[in-house]
Amino acid sequence: MRLHTHDYRAPDTDGIVDGAILMHREMAELLTRRQPVTWHDLAQGPDSVASAGPGDVVYAGSGPYAFLYHLWRQRTGGRFRIVREVHTALWSGYWAQEELCAPLVRPGDLALFPTEYTRRLYIRHFASVTEENSAVAYPMLDRLPRSEPAPAPGPGETLRIGYLGALSLAKNFDQVLNVFARCHRDSGGRASLVCAGKPNHARWEADAVRAALGEQGVEPGAVELLGILGQHQLADFFARIDVLLFPSTASRETLGRVVLEALAHGVPVLAADIGPAVELLPARNLVPTELDTAGEFTMSRVGPLGRVDEDVLAAKLLDRDYDPAALRSVAPFQDEAFLRALSGDVDEHALAYDTTLPQALRVPARTGFDPQRTLERAERLFTDFFGRRDQAVHRALDACATRTGHGDQDRGERAALHDLVDRPGRNLADYRAFPRLLDALVLPPLTYRLAPQPVGAGAGKE
Repeated sequence: MRLHTHDYRAPDTDGIVDGAILMHREMAELLTRRQPVTWHDLAQGPDSVASAGPGDVVYAGSGPYAFLYHLWRQRTGGRFRIVREVHTALWSGYWAQEELCAPLVRPGDLALFPTEYTRRLYIRHFASVTEENSAVAYPMLDRLPRSEPAPAPGPGETLRIGYLGALSLAKNFDQVLNVFARCHRDSGGRASLVCAGKPNHARWEADAVRAALGEQGVEPGAVELLGILGQHQLADFFARIDVLLFPSTASRETLGRVVLEALAHGVPVLAADIGPAVELLPARNLVPTELDTAGEFTMSRVGPLGRVDEDVLAAKLLDRDYDPAALRSVAPFQDEAFLRALSGDVDEHALAYDTTLPQALRVPARTGFDPQRTLERAERLFTDFFGRRDQAVHRALDACATRTGHGDQDRGERAALHDLVDRPGRNLADYRAFPRLLDALVLPPLTYRLAPQPVGAGAGKE
C-alpha cells in the first residue's frame, strides 16, 4: 500500500488558530516518521493524485475538501481508497463535504471522526456514513505529556480556575466569567482566574473583562488574561491552574483539544454534559446543560447550542465536587489507531457518548440538489480560486448578487467576499475562505433546529 496525502508539513498558518489545522500538520509529521508517503498539493488539481494506483490510499487530511478526491477518482477511473476526515460538527464546510461525497463513496473508503458523538451525528443524517465505513480516531496523546493527576486544593485554599480557548459566546465564555465571579465572592476571594485565547469581540478584550469583573467585586489581581498561547506555552499555563472549565456547547465542537491537553497535564476538567465531553470525562465532571430548542440555527455560523447550569458549576467548584484528571478512553487518541485505520484495520471502541444532541438534531432535507452538477460547480470554484483566476470568481459573485438582490446585509457580505478574493495569498489552511465562497456560490448552508429533550447527558449506546 502506498499512501498519498496533501503536503501539510509546513503550511503558512499565521493568524489562523484552529485545532484541526494543528492536527493536519501533526499528522503530516507523524506520517513522515512512520512510513513512506507520496506528497502532493491538493490545490494543483486532479494531477495531484494521478500517480495513485490500485490498492493505494489517499488520505484527505487537509480540510473539508475530500469531495475533490472522490470526484477525480470517478472521472479518471481510479481504484484507490480514500480516507477522509470530519473535524467540525454542525458547520457548512464539512456538512457540504459529506453531501458532495455521498454519491461517490465506495467500499473500502473510510470516514474518520474525532469522537463518537460526531460520528453519530453523521451516521444519522447521511446514508453514505455507516457503522462499517466510519471510525473514531484523533491521534494526539502521543505528543502530550503523561502527568499525574494534580490534587484539588483544600476547602480553605485558593482555587485557581482556568479557561483555554476562543473567548466567545459560542464557547459560553460569559458563563465562565459569571461562575468565577460567584466563586470569588462566595469563597471570600479565595478564587483566581487564568484565561488564554483569542477574543472574538471587544467585550472579551482584557481591559473590558477586568472592568466587567470589577463591577462584581473581583479585584484586578485575581484575573490573568494571557492572550493566544503557543503549544510550547501550554505546560506553563496548566501549571498555573487547578481546574479547567470547558462549558462550550459550540455548534462546531467535535472534541475540544484543550480537554485532552488539560488531562495530559494532570488538570481536571468540568464541561457541559452534551457533545464530545460526555465520552472524554468522568460523569461527575459533567455539568447539566439546557439545549436551545427555541431558535433556528444556520450552518454558516457558529453559536452555542445550549447553556450550562451555572448554579451546579459554581457548587462543584466551591465544594471540589469533581474527579481528578482522567480520560475515559485512551485508544482512539493514540497514533496506532490512526495508522491502522489508514491501512483498513479499524478498531472498535466501546465508547459511551452523548445521544442527546444527535437525537435532538433536525436538519431539513436539501431541495433541488443535483449532486453531479453541484460537484462540478464546486470543483470549478476550487480551481478558479486556488488557480488565481480571480476575475472568474468576481464575475460569479456579481452574477449571484444579481439573482439574489441587493439588501444592505447582502451587499456587505458580497463586498467581504470580493475582498477575500482580492487578498494576495491562497491557503488551504484558511477555512474561512473557500468554504465561505462555496456557501455563497454553490451550496447554501442548511438550517437546523434542536427538538426538546430532557436536560442532562444522554450517555449511552444506540
